[in-house]
Amino acid sequence: MLASLRRLTGLFLLWSIPGVAVGLQSKSWMPEAEWGTHRFLWFYSSWAIIAFLIPVLAWVVRNVTRERYGAWRVAGAHLLTCAGFILVNEGWMAVLSRFAVGPFSFQKMSAGGVLFTMVFKESGSLDLMNYAMCVGVLLALDLRRRLRAQELAGARLQAELAKAELDALRGQLHPHFLFNTLNAISMLVRKGEGETAVRMITGLGELLRIALATAGEQEVPLRQELDFLARYLCLQQLRFPDRLRIEMQISPETLEARVPSLVLQPLAENAVRHGIAPSIAGGSVEVAAVREGGQLVLRVRDTGVGLTAGSESPGGVGLRNVRARLQHLYPGEHRFRVANRVEGGVESLLAIPFRGPEVASA
Repeated sequence: MLASLRRLTGLFLLWSIPGVAVGLQSKSWMPEAEWGTHRFLWFYSSWAIIAFLIPVLAWVVRNVTRERYGAWRVAGAHLLTCAGFILVNEGWMAVLSRFAVGPFSFQKMSAGGVLFTMVFKESGSLDLMNYAMCVGVLLALDLRRRLRAQELAGARLQAELAKAELDALRGQLHPHFLFNTLNAISMLVRKGEGETAVRMITGLGELLRIALATAGEQEVPLRQELDFLARYLCLQQLRFPDRLRIEMQISPETLEARVPSLVLQPLAENAVRHGIAPSIAGGSVEVAAVREGGQLVLRVRDTGVGLTAGSESPGGVGLRNVRARLQHLYPGEHRFRVANRVEGGVESLLAIPFRGPEVASA
């Protein structure tokens, strides 16, 4: 109710502009003796009354559309509305001129005669022009509203599609991670290392519990992601107790930064499977996080065998998944590279916009 009153007040003020302009202009072509406040109000009212007719016209423009009723019915509706617009406007002016300010010298006739004269001889053509102008503006505004609604619907659909794709990508990690871990457990069982296999199953259950607890989140604090990664690397140390060393170099200011959930696990898995496992001597996996300007830079390095020639950027399921998720979450704002290190081993570098918890809650 308050919003409608506010809009009506705005329309009244808007149509007051030409009313005041015409009212003041009439002083230049009317004798000074005939011009006065009542004459000014008469000309002003002839425009201000349109403000009260605009809502009706807006309803007709928005609801009586070609798509719903066809061109001929729309044309007929506008003919009737235009006739009503002219009659209401000129009827008001007739009443105002007769009872409020007194009749003009050229309108000394009955009320019906005054109305007839105004409509068909004096200002009917002006009312017709005003009607056409109002309908044109309202049609333009309605078209803008429809286009805006289509844009919002398109953006909403695109966002929902992106979310569905992200959910699907994230869902790929669970069976991929689960399969690889179960495969490792089965190898331990074949080797007769039952106690280690049991400990890995227990650890796997804890990891799955954490993963399911964050199933609906695309981004999590780095602190939470590192907790999941540490548990995963503990499982890998059960497989390679004397060959795998873990190092963490995490800047404290990065712990609350938002990162894609389960983004580090595929990088660490890649380092363990393709770097440390093939190496007889084993090696270390280092995880580092630092803020560089407006970016959060994450690195997962290993001292393993490195990438073979021609495969500087391995394309396994995990890494393809990481690339696709980064493209969805940070289009044009991220860097991702997997390459051999000069000193040996492989480095996976990931740089994304630094977003603190206040951004996530906004």
